[in-house]
Amino acid sequence: MGRIAYGLVLSAAALLIGPTVLSAQWGNWELNVHGGVYQRDLGLSSDAFNLADEDDDTDTDPLVGARLLYNTSSGFSFGGNFDWVLVDQVPNPPGSENEDMNVNLYLYSGEVHYTFPSQSGVKFFVGAGVGGATRRFTDIPPSGGESDFTDLLVPVVAGLKFVNDAFDPSWGFTIEGRDNIIWIDEFDIVELDEDKKATNTFALQGGLSLFFGGGPDYDEEEFVQVMDSDGDGVPDDQDRCPNTPFGTRVDSFGCPVVVDSDGDGVPDDRDRCPNTPVGVAVDSDGCPIQVVTACVDGRDWYRADSPITVEGRSWVKFGTPTTVSPEDLVQIGEFDDVPVFVRTDSRVPYREVYLPLCAPANTYQRYRPQQEIRGTTG
Repeated sequence: MGRIAYGLVLSAAALLIGPTVLSAQWGNWELNVHGGVYQRDLGLSSDAFNLADEDDDTDTDPLVGARLLYNTSSGFSFGGNFDWVLVDQVPNPPGSENEDMNVNLYLYSGEVHYTFPSQSGVKFFVGAGVGGATRRFTDIPPSGGESDFTDLLVPVVAGLKFVNDAFDPSWGFTIEGRDNIIWIDEFDIVELDEDKKATNTFALQGGLSLFFGGGPDYDEEEFVQVMDSDGDGVPDDQDRCPNTPFGTRVDSFGCPVVVDSDGDGVPDDRDRCPNTPVGVAVDSDGCPIQVVTACVDGRDWYRADSPITVEGRSWVKFGTPTTVSPEDLVQIGEFDDVPVFVRTDSRVPYREVYLPLCAPANTYQRYRPQQEIRGTTG
């Protein structure tokens, strides 16, 4: 009786919370077709039926059935179950007009199940319900009549589901055990006894489940293509400086980051003379400004084409004065207070030096090593 009361309370609770749970954001339908074995109790009076073997009343018979459930994202499932027990014929007592009595046993119930959360494809579930168990007898002795009995059924179930997808299954297998508690009355054709008692009848079964009408219990992320028209790594909807030249270093807003590696005040992307020494004055291109404090004009040694000494070597004029952009020259020393320059791309040992003329601007006289020119003045 305690188990019956427990089943009734659980089933009533399912009816109360069912509408709320069914409104959950996700669910699917599960159709389960199953078969197994059932330890039945027909409730026959051994004396009235002259049963020689107790197994004629309580025996293990095959069972087939189907179940339809609605599974919610909360783990609860609601639906109905129907089973048909294939009972063997029960031998009639001697002297009866019919040799055997035919019996059909039907079990049907509304049920609530709970499946425990699991990230795997194996899920444990339990359940209970309330319904009816109908026994249908035909060829009842002695005249071969028939009679139906419907009793209260409270099933209690526990089992495992093996599904092909842990979150959005389409099919699976079940293994379960059921205690079909039947509030049965004994069939006594002599005394017509209607006394009822709670009887435990057990089933062990397995089946195939098909799932439909559902989806995963999480919101699938919608793929959104991120546009970055200038390719600077900042999406267009966040880019405050669109159309940044490719390869430009930018900040989190997509705007160019000012980088001045040599600290001369000219950004690297405009610095034509990188790695300028600290403190050297530069022009708008980042190149050193050549401040000419003296020039060769008016120098006796220049007018006489005399050799000069720079870095311990003798140099002589070579060619005519030439115009050179100051940004292409770098000073390496002085002679008679006149600055001496080489081209920025020159390497030691230098093969040519430049001395500035006072006019015109940016005009220089080239000198080459004396041992190479051997006294030639150009």
